[in-house]
Amino acid sequence: MARPRSFNKDQVLDQVMILFWEKGYGATSMMDIQQATGLKPGSLYDCFGGKYELFLQAIDHYRQMIVQKRLQKLTAPGPARQRLEEFFNDLVEFSLGEGRKLGCLMSNTAVEMAPHDATAREIVQDNLVEIALAFCEVIEDGQSSGEFTTQENPEDLARFLTSTVQGLRVMAKSGTSADTLKTTSRLALQLLG
Repeated sequence: MARPRSFNKDQVLDQVMILFWEKGYGATSMMDIQQATGLKPGSLYDCFGGKYELFLQAIDHYRQMIVQKRLQKLTAPGPARQRLEEFFNDLVEFSLGEGRKLGCLMSNTAVEMAPHDATAREIVQDNLVEIALAFCEVIEDGQSSGEFTTQENPEDLARFLTSTVQGLRVMAKSGTSADTLKTTSRLALQLLG
């Protein structure tokens, strides 16, 4: 009979997610993971598999815990412009605080892993599509209600805003000023009319 697990899987994924977020995949060793989680190699391998499998679970955890939480601002009830403003204000605030040193785990993965790893590339692409779909819905809401006067295609605008989000995260990590990040967000939203 197998011994019951003596750790919380989600808590371990939180710890490992932050470790990969801070260091990246290549610079994170199994010893780093053991130290961060307090787990022995056997427990890690039995529950999560190797480092690569654990990384994939960590970025999936990131999408569920970080990305989904942020996208809730776009799907919440209320005026479309207000939802977008709250989304970007929250993004900039996070990017100027804790998120400045971390960047975006999905952007980091896109740069480090996607060029040579098909699974990582697919996960990054799925994440970008998910973000764009959320933007598209709120843009369509705003166009229908008359809040947004632009006649541009909502899908094109959604892809533009998705690119803006990724750019803001990279700019913040590189030390760009708060004024520049706020101005970039404001100008992106002005395109909606």
